[in-house]
Amino acid sequence: DAVREAAQTLDSLAVRIGAEHTASVRIGDDPEHPGQVIWVDLGNPKWEAVRIDASGWEVVKNSPVKFVRSRGMLPLPHPSQGGSLAELRPFINAGDADSWVLIQTWLVMALKPKGPYPLLVLSGEQGSGKTTACKMLRSLIDPNKADLRSQPKEERDLVIAASNSWVLGFENLSHVPAWLSDALCRISTGSAFGTRELYSDSEEKLFEASRPILMNGIPDLATRSDLLDRAIPLVLPSIHDDGRLQEAELWASFDEARPRILGAL
Repeated sequence: DAVREAAQTLDSLAVRIGAEHTASVRIGDDPEHPGQVIWVDLGNPKWEAVRIDASGWEVVKNSPVKFVRSRGMLPLPHPSQGGSLAELRPFINAGDADSWVLIQTWLVMALKPKGPYPLLVLSGEQGSGKTTACKMLRSLIDPNKADLRSQPKEERDLVIAASNSWVLGFENLSHVPAWLSDALCRISTGSAFGTRELYSDSEEKLFEASRPILMNGIPDLATRSDLLDRAIPLVLPSIHDDGRLQEAELWASFDEARPRILGAL
C-alpha cells in the first residue's frame, strides 16, 4: 500500500506540475534543431542514442529526445565507422541495380523522423529471399521480437502495432483487402486514426503518426491505385541452388557486418 500510494503521488506531481515532452519511438527529431538533427534510440540498457546531422553521427547518452520503448523492441548494435552500404548488397536478393537503389532509398527514408514514407513491397516466387530481406532491412532500423507479422485482423490491431514500433513489417500476404490498403495509405502519409477508448462509452483514443512499412508475398500486393502511388513494388528473382547458404551461416555473416552497415546508413 505504501509503495502504491507513493507511486500515485509521483504520478500526480508529474501530471500537475511536471514538464510536458513529446515522446518518440526509435526515431526522433531534435527539439532544439528540428529538421536538422535526427536521434536514433539504440535501445540498449544505457539509453544511448545516435545523433545524426549534416556533418556525421556520434553515439551519446542523455538524448534531448524522450524515447519510449515497447516490450518487443530489440537493441541496435553500436554503429561502426568506415563501412559501406555496399556490404549489404550480397545479403539482399535485389536483382538488378535499379532495384538495389530503390531499397537503399527506402532505408534512408525510414530514418526520417517525419513522413510521408514509401511502402516497400517485395514479391516473388517461393524461396526468393523476400522474408530474409525484410528481416534484414528492419533489423537496420527498428529490430523487434515480432519483426514480421501476419495480416492484421482489423484496423485497431494495425494502430496498436504502429503505436509500439517504428517500422511495420508484414509477411506472406496473399492479398491486401480494401480496408487494409486504405489504412496502410493513411499510415504511410500520416493521417489520424480514431477508436473508442477502452472502458469508456464516449471517450475517443486518437493516433496520428506516419510509419515506414515493409510487406512481402508471392503475388502482386499493391494493386489498388492509392496504395500503388505510395509503394515501391519490387519483384525478387529466383535464387539458384548453387547460390544458397545455410541460414545460420548467412545470419552470422550479416550480424558481423551489421554495425558497419548501420554506420554507413
